[in-house]
Amino acid sequence: MAEQADAIVVSHTKSGRTWLRVMLSHLYHLRYGVPAADLLKFDNLHRLNPEIPRIYFTRDTQTPTFSLSGAAVPLSDQKRVLFLVRDPRDVAVSFCFHVCNRASDRELARKNIPPEAKALPLYDFVTSESLGVPRIIAHMNRWYREMPRFAASQWIKYEAMRADPEATLKRAIAFLDREFEPELIRKAVEFASFESLRRKEADGFFGSGRLKPADAGDPNSFKVRRGRIGGYRDYFEPAQIAQLDALVRETLLPEFGYGTPAQSDRRRSKQAG
Repeated sequence: MAEQADAIVVSHTKSGRTWLRVMLSHLYHLRYGVPAADLLKFDNLHRLNPEIPRIYFTRDTQTPTFSLSGAAVPLSDQKRVLFLVRDPRDVAVSFCFHVCNRASDRELARKNIPPEAKALPLYDFVTSESLGVPRIIAHMNRWYREMPRFAASQWIKYEAMRADPEATLKRAIAFLDREFEPELIRKAVEFASFESLRRKEADGFFGSGRLKPADAGDPNSFKVRRGRIGGYRDYFEPAQIAQLDALVRETLLPEFGYGTPAQSDRRRSKQAG
């Protein structure tokens, strides 16, 4: 599918890909009238209206995606690739909740994640070389270095989507497809707001299983869970937070901006306010 796609979206699990997918899907609903409950899945909307591009969402620039074994097959360098990134500390915590509360045994087997991962303490999970922050950082660093080889590439940050979703969606859709009217952008953002998606997931609005809770009675089993920026700090002791911060500062490429003291200070100041 990747080879037939008009554009590729690459992101690690729990980086905001589903949120972006919902906003993009709703833009096409508003412009072309495709069903509002249908989410972009490669060419499903393209088959309803050829004006809609085939957008392929993946976890990696190499396939099989998210595999810890097997031969890697890089994406063609002629592709238009949008990278979506998020603070690896928040990603790792959210991914742990996903593995422990949402992932089926089949999904774990497909992703080569041992069932024992569900029993790991949270800090052990997020510091694991094969599951947590170190692995996410390695992926992000490689993605960043790969960007120049593609015909067109761009990256957006989850944190920017939270801070200014309209501007970030406008930038994403202009890169993936074309510019959309500001009013359509505004409506798509409103449709996909955190509170709106939470309600839609609980009500089973979308036909896709991507937005269904594994257990409607367990808030941690929802796809739309918290989405907080810097929320990883809520789960660890100060010494553990310091170790995670040092890991990001020392090993993640500084171009992402997640390891700088200035950013950490701004985040704390914003939360305190």
